[in-house]
Amino acid sequence: MSEKREMPEEEPLNLVPIMNLVTILIPVLLMAIKSVDYVIISTELPAVGGGAPPEATDKEPPLALKMAITNKGIRLLGADNYLYPSGRPEAGPDAIPDIPCKSKGICSGLDDYDWTALSEKLYDIKKQAQADDRDSDSVVFLSESNIKYEVLVSAMDASRSYKTPGGTPEKLFPILQIAGGAK
Repeated sequence: MSEKREMPEEEPLNLVPIMNLVTILIPVLLMAIKSVDYVIISTELPAVGGGAPPEATDKEPPLALKMAITNKGIRLLGADNYLYPSGRPEAGPDAIPDIPCKSKGICSGLDDYDWTALSEKLYDIKKQAQADDRDSDSVVFLSESNIKYEVLVSAMDASRSYKTPGGTPEKLFPILQIAGGAK
């Protein structure tokens, strides 16, 4: 004779622990989202030609400062009168940057760039340009393709403001423009 096997009776699932977990997780996730802040750096693309020709004046043209960020350091362009009164040294792949890496070779990381020297140099350029009535609020960033994002952001931070030895912040170049292709 064949015996009938009895199927065990299914017990209902206990969903209370899962519902408790979800009830606790929702407020925790909402608080975590509120604590995340996004920082946006306002930048512009450099102007390309166009527009009306500049009117002839006795006033000097505004300072057209460019910052080339390379793996050997930072080179400032367009401020040659202030950096090199007797003329800029020869450019090229072996040219020494205006603000070289602290290691005096290839920059190994974010901390190898001399951000303090960059801010001080930009502060000096800004003050001299203001005295010569060539003041400008913009700087164009040129970077090599292998430069990390953090380095570019730190260069932007260093170019926007400078803290004087007295501790007061000075506005340098708050209008940031990004271009590509530094060699």
